[in-house]
Amino acid sequence: MRAGLLALLLLAGCAREMPARPALYVLRDADTTIWLLGTVHFLPPGVRWETPAVKRAIADSAMLVGELPGDADASTAFAQASEGRGLPPLAARVPPGDQARLKAAMKDCGGARLDRLKSWAAALVLSACGAAAAGGDPEHGVESVLARRFAGRSRLGLETVAGQFALFDGLGETDQRRLLRASLAAGADYRALLGAWTAGDEARLAALIARSFAGAPTLKATLLDQRNARWSAWIGDRMRKPGKLLIAVGAGHLAGSGSVIARLRAAGFRIERVGG
Repeated sequence: MRAGLLALLLLAGCAREMPARPALYVLRDADTTIWLLGTVHFLPPGVRWETPAVKRAIADSAMLVGELPGDADASTAFAQASEGRGLPPLAARVPPGDQARLKAAMKDCGGARLDRLKSWAAALVLSACGAAAAGGDPEHGVESVLARRFAGRSRLGLETVAGQFALFDGLGETDQRRLLRASLAAGADYRALLGAWTAGDEARLAALIARSFAGAPTLKATLLDQRNARWSAWIGDRMRKPGKLLIAVGAGHLAGSGSVIARLRAAGFRIERVGG
């Protein structure tokens, strides 16, 4: 089934169960096994992504490693980092031709006032609202489900909440407004991402990620490339220690030529795709 058609079916009929087969990878040696699963933060309730291979990885892993630690509270850090001063209203931060799209996106957010937010923060809020309006729910997202599956087991984060927001905060206003404009198409982008992810279509995921960063090298370096490099180095170091763990990060970090997977392979690790 084509990814786009699958996404439409998911969002039109999420009351019934819909199978998904997200890409799952594994690298192992004599005493270490690391699974890598790409995640989607918002999912419709009908998506059933825990394939037999994913279930085995969850059951066998002693630790879950995510982008953030298990006890992360993003709300306080976001409130502290997102407040902007001396910025024009949000409508003045997008081109005149995008005013209608901004109005529609604001409607998805229930008319919430975002003028006081920095441009990157408004972009994150609008993106979340767009995904929710398209049928996604963070309670059904992969991270939320995994948190429940790993209750009582060790949790670790590759980053901190404050560190993630600092990445956005360090962007120049031009790049922040790029994010803002991109968030106006969040619903359509979410549906495309969901379709590629549920189908386990690595090539399509990579193409979507490449398109989202086209013409924005600083954004790509800050939000994707540098983080992929840090995470792949961490995984390489972790392979020196015994144990079994599942690493779950945003699906875009595992697809494409500069992904965590590609970097680990370039470093000499043998990585297999399992299931799906």
